[in-house]
Amino acid sequence: MTKILIIADLHLDMWLATGRDPLAALDPEVWAGLEALIIAGDLSNKPKVRWPKLLAHIGRYIAPDRIHVFPGNHDYYDHVLDGDDRLSRICTEAGARFVQKCAVVIGRTRFLCCTLWTDFAVAGDPDLAMIRARDAMNDYRYIRMAATGHGRIRPSDTAFLHADHRAWIETQLSTPFEGQTVVVTHHCPHPDLIGETHGDLDGVYGSDLRGLIKRYQPDAWLFGHTHHAAGLTQGRTRIRNVSLGYPGQVDPGDEAEQLRRGILDLERMKDGA
Repeated sequence: MTKILIIADLHLDMWLATGRDPLAALDPEVWAGLEALIIAGDLSNKPKVRWPKLLAHIGRYIAPDRIHVFPGNHDYYDHVLDGDDRLSRICTEAGARFVQKCAVVIGRTRFLCCTLWTDFAVAGDPDLAMIRARDAMNDYRYIRMAATGHGRIRPSDTAFLHADHRAWIETQLSTPFEGQTVVVTHHCPHPDLIGETHGDLDGVYGSDLRGLIKRYQPDAWLFGHTHHAAGLTQGRTRIRNVSLGYPGQVDPGDEAEQLRRGILDLERMKDGA
């Protein structure tokens, strides 16, 4: 059996700071049976300092060359939004793979990986949502843009990236592939899975990509960001949140159950299980 573990919102820096290691909750035989680990954003804050140490820590459980990482919003805190080249170098130096806007092919399954961000339109008024996001969300305080002299990013910057990432996903989905397709993003692609209502701020957590999902019908779409365990099936596409979340959101002893939600058995998935 070919098994893949996909984790979003690991926030491993915060967990280790409390003296808890969520990865230790999985039995060694589970780790030994994994073909790959995909970290779907939010490995940590302050990536330039913390990613090297955290990737080395994860390497205690699974070989570094089986670790695939792409950033979430937190991975840009105290970094720059246009700094993926630096994150890629950190991964390479750790022996891991940086997979922002990459198709990871394992056997007969491709994993289409990217952050995604959002278009702010899910609540109906994107302009208002962008104003609220700028005023209320830490992303627009702690993330900078090198191209603008290291000024703070704006919601329009992440909306631009959303359009770019969405176009990349659509291009990949429209490219024939003889096998299964799993989309893996940090941000939520379905309005019914955003979780508790955030009002005008719903647009920070997810977008309405139901039309794209209906058109291309990937086998699965896994995401994080909301820290809200939820899932549904649209057509033939199984959509599921695979967030771990902050240590204060997970009771001691529940870590393994949370992580197991992100294990995909590719053979069972192929058979429709």
